Amino acid sequence: MKQSTGLKFRIPAVCVAAAVLALMKPTGAVAQGYYPRPFYYYSEPEHEVGFYLGADLGADFMQRVQTTRFGFGTAFTPRAGTRFGIEPGFNFLSTPYLTLAGEFETGVSYNYLSGVNVPAVPYAVHGDYYQVPLLGNLILKLKTDSIVEPYVGIGGGGDYSSVTLRNYGYGYYGYRTSSDEVDPAVQGMIGVRFHVSPWSEVGVGYKYLAAFNGGGNVINTHTAQASFTVNF
Repeated sequence: MKQSTGLKFRIPAVCVAAAVLALMKPTGAVAQGYYPRPFYYYSEPEHEVGFYLGADLGADFMQRVQTTRFGFGTAFTPRAGTRFGIEPGFNFLSTPYLTLAGEFETGVSYNYLSGVNVPAVPYAVHGDYYQVPLLGNLILKLKTDSIVEPYVGIGGGGDYSSVTLRNYGYGYYGYRTSSDEVDPAVQGMIGVRFHVSPWSEVGVGYKYLAAFNGGGNVINTHTAQASFTVNF
């Protein structure tokens, strides 16, 4: 009689244990190693929400510049130059199809002014044109089934510029003047990046920077660049 009573208690306990194990057993996609994630998080480190640091280097091409920044109307003829940039940023939204990021961009670009049209100056004038962009950018990155990641972006903020004009034919020491200012600026960009490791990317791209320096004048700078990005 005692054995029968013990058996009655064992049978329900075994049934409960079997039911718990059945519920815990992975099935379907979970059994194959895929687990549900929030929409903003994926197992690939390069697609996670988080910080990154980008740097780029390339050739920039300024269009002919019309300006009154020296107090008189003049025109600059720039040669092709160099632009270096650095962009700390944050990927704040990630879905299976795209990533949105915000970043701050700065750096420096240089163009030699091979020709400067200055009224009433009979000698050839040359100069140097430096720009330091101070921009906030919004970047849209498109995800693919490969290591390729196209992107587009827009930005806005300011553009610090420093211009120095020189004329060594005027007097013994020559003629030299300079001007520094910060102008409102906007930027557009497009390119493609390649995931070379879970934490790094290389890429190529194009940027167009427009700085508005007053009097209806716009400084147009085009840049073709190579980039390197580290994801944290």
